[in-house]
Amino acid sequence: MKGGVTKRIEDTVSALEKGQLKNALGLTDRRGLERHHQIVEEAARTCLQNKGDKEVCKKAMSEARDKVQETITVPEDDTSLEGVDEMLSETPAEAPQGGPADMSDDELYRECQECHIAEAAIRFSEVCAEHPEDAGESCRLIAEKVADETTEPADWIKTMVETAEGAKGEAKEKMVAAIAELTDYLQERDSPFLKEMDKGA
Repeated sequence: MKGGVTKRIEDTVSALEKGQLKNALGLTDRRGLERHHQIVEEAARTCLQNKGDKEVCKKAMSEARDKVQETITVPEDDTSLEGVDEMLSETPAEAPQGGPADMSDDELYRECQECHIAEAAIRFSEVCAEHPEDAGESCRLIAEKVADETTEPADWIKTMVETAEGAKGEAKEKMVAAIAELTDYLQERDSPFLKEMDKGA
């Protein structure tokens, strides 16, 4: 991810666990992490309003940590219908005209292309860990990109495609599904990352 978006999110979770509010605010104060910054800001405001009650502040930071963590956890096991209605009724053309402050957490996340690319990369890493035999050598590509914080979003997409091509069996099926889902999402938003990847192909 450009500037290590995934790592920044993980560092934010770690900072909130340690009660480092200033650190968490600083880590999320950048483009692409507006949703995460808003979550941390809410916790910070709660702490300021309850300076004399450390338990309230601790609970607010714990809740913020869980919310931030959820953004990098794939909800594959969620079988509920909650939120499905909203997902079906919204189209890109109906996106709010206001700035990030006027958007809900879900809307901010839906508009965060880097967040979706990061989530797909995490899914790939999980598949590599779950199916090392089927994933084979191709997982080395993902590991190299994870170690390199300067990796651009278009590079991530290209690496995931190459990794999926080198996999087999169940690992390949899961990887292909993840990249197809990501590509559909990016195409809907006429993503510059896809165009960049096509240029480099």
